[in-house]
Amino acid sequence: AVLAYTASTCPSVISEWDRVDCYPESGASEGGCNSRGCMWCEASVQGPPWCFYDNAATAGRYKSRNEVSLPNGYRITLAKIHTTTLFGDDVDTVTLDVSFDTEARLHIKFYDAANERFEVPLPINGADATAPADPLYDIQFFNDPSFYFQVIKKSTGTVLLDTSLGGLTFSDQFLQIATRLPSTTLHFFLKISHFPSYQHNFDWESFGMWARDQPPDPGANLYGTHPFYISMEDDGNSHGVLFLNSNAQDVTTTPAPGLVYRTIGGVLDMYVFLGPEPNRVVEQYNTAIGTPFLPPYWSLGFQLCRYGYGDLNTVKETVARMDAYDIPLVRHKHKKLIKLLIYSKDIKFYCFYSHIQDVQYGDIDYMDEQRDFTYDTSNYAGLRDYVRELQAGGKHYVIILGELHLSHWDMTDPCITQDDPPGTYPAYDDGASMNVFVTTSDGFTPASGKVWPPGKCAFPDYTNPDTETWWTDQCMDFHKTINFDGLWIVIHYYLPCKYIILMFPQDMNEPANFVTGSTEGCASNNLNNPPYMPKIWGNVLAEKTMCPDHRHKLGNHYDVHNLYGWSQSNVTIKSAVASTGKRPFVISRSTFVGSGQWAAHWLGDNNADWHDLRMSIIGMLEFNMFGIPYVGADICGFNGSPSEELCERWMELGAFYPFSRNHNGLGYKEQDPAAWGDEFAARSRAVLRTRYTLLPYLYELFYHAHTDGTGIVRPLSFEFANDKTTATIDEQFMWGAGLLLSPALYEGIKTVSAYFPDARWFNYYDGVEVGARGTTASVDAPLGTIPIHVRGGHIIPTQEPASNT
Repeated sequence: AVLAYTASTCPSVISEWDRVDCYPESGASEGGCNSRGCMWCEASVQGPPWCFYDNAATAGRYKSRNEVSLPNGYRITLAKIHTTTLFGDDVDTVTLDVSFDTEARLHIKFYDAANERFEVPLPINGADATAPADPLYDIQFFNDPSFYFQVIKKSTGTVLLDTSLGGLTFSDQFLQIATRLPSTTLHFFLKISHFPSYQHNFDWESFGMWARDQPPDPGANLYGTHPFYISMEDDGNSHGVLFLNSNAQDVTTTPAPGLVYRTIGGVLDMYVFLGPEPNRVVEQYNTAIGTPFLPPYWSLGFQLCRYGYGDLNTVKETVARMDAYDIPLVRHKHKKLIKLLIYSKDIKFYCFYSHIQDVQYGDIDYMDEQRDFTYDTSNYAGLRDYVRELQAGGKHYVIILGELHLSHWDMTDPCITQDDPPGTYPAYDDGASMNVFVTTSDGFTPASGKVWPPGKCAFPDYTNPDTETWWTDQCMDFHKTINFDGLWIVIHYYLPCKYIILMFPQDMNEPANFVTGSTEGCASNNLNNPPYMPKIWGNVLAEKTMCPDHRHKLGNHYDVHNLYGWSQSNVTIKSAVASTGKRPFVISRSTFVGSGQWAAHWLGDNNADWHDLRMSIIGMLEFNMFGIPYVGADICGFNGSPSEELCERWMELGAFYPFSRNHNGLGYKEQDPAAWGDEFAARSRAVLRTRYTLLPYLYELFYHAHTDGTGIVRPLSFEFANDKTTATIDEQFMWGAGLLLSPALYEGIKTVSAYFPDARWFNYYDGVEVGARGTTASVDAPLGTIPIHVRGGHIIPTQEPASNT
């Protein structure tokens, strides 16, 4: 067919770079575009949509009909002004509430006042009772030719949000808002697998968000969802925006520069954080969603795990060779006086006391056919006695429980075997009698999936209050069989308080499923097959997880899927606190907004290659931005067998992950630091002792993250926002404001080209000042060394290094 308009004859006044896609699903055609009341013009280059909202006719779908002033903002009634629709079931009257929460936070919420819709049950902290006297922002409303708004930073006049791009849509299963952005320096929206840089580009890229059991592949949506971004403005100021929504969603960046946000349920609930410094944006965001938990000091030590030890003798051999090489692990140690590395006139003193034990992990191969709360009495005969032996020697033994994730780690998920004869598997029998499992759409029958255990399995519903009781009962019963340290209470003495600490790691809690939806398949309805499919991996929402029409206590899986790991972490910590009254320790693979107040995170099933070594820095930076600073990747990679050089470089970098753990998958060669020989072990021991020397500084950073919401691992651009060179640096990072780390990340190199922002810098190892300021310099990085530099004017508390914390 001949196009009505080519790129050269297109009558629209909208530039190609400002277009917002009016046919975001596949199969766009001129006829389909016209039926939506949109403009169809080809583009002169690849990227811009051919079907788009035209500013004069269709860009705006709503007009303001009524505006009311409230004590803390405005309420505006919006009426739909077009008869055309994208996906049907449009809401004709939309309410917009604008609340001046604090002087640095603005709340913007579009909703249907006539019908209740799902909203994320996360309290947002800190809103003032009355409007702030002098907010950092202004918001202006426009109604010609249709409704749009602008958010303006008062101190500079910078327009932070400008929805005049058009496309505002509010229908039952398709919600959309588009905005111009003040710059192209944007850090945002995880968890997706990364493209080559921490900074995203604006070449019509789309990113989907729907928690998925997915090893990293370019552009893939991974384990969690964090619809939050930080925009760094051209003048060095910053702001952040949260879209508080848990449905499947996607975001597209455009060259305007602009951003188009789409979701298939809930409401459009936005929070704008004014900063103005990027670190201040992080603090404001974390304070709003809940500041990160404070981990126990011992958990900052080096940890070791492997999926596939196979039998008890292999576990014993691994522990023995680690001891023989004196590789640092978290273990018992008497109190130590902390010394200070001083680069400032002011001196503060810190004392840390710890009572710690070694940690050795067991993965699902210890179980009887991967059933939770069981163990293999053949390959792991004598396990109970060996655990007692480890504990008598001052060590932890941490095992994995797939359903509850009480201990550790990979290749399990929250799914309980259903097919065992009644009365033979209490975990399922008790759960079924208490109705704690996710059900089919009938609201009664437990939904069945397939994961590691034999036969079908059921998924606990962590939004059901009864699940907490069942959860605790099963854990305590199994603890009577094996005195594993996931539940073993360990006393830790810190000044001035006493804490009891529990470890509760959680895996495959997206939730993962080896069949699509259920063993019975999914019904054909608008929840399982919505009219718009966000740009996520897979052909249907149910791929690798449950059917969207399955029922939780909180609502349909369609609405709460992205909250599964979030709700599990919340229940886990509540159960631990209720049982002991003490501080627990939770690690979760799947996370959502606010998860950091309950849980840490590891970056999932990474690959043993140089690319994923580098990408792990981006993951650390982003999760610190998202309020989950206790984060790290599997050192040396989970999938595949690393080369010796790669593993050694990864040990150097991993020694400075907040969560430092070497872990690999089933069938790959051993990669613990004692498995490679004398030289490797000696160099790994040296770099880990550097970490242990700096643990007081790291713990202080965690304290400030917990109390103030500050980030721990930071991009250079957050500390030196006015230095444009730092905006694209993602192969160096800061620990707090005081330490600059420049790891070796490429095969065969012996030096690192490191950028030194405009400050005084001192070599951590010898105290010699570096002459470079605001420039790049070559730094020696022999095997076994990670270049570290101390920023002038900062105090770094340290302790005497040892093979323990």
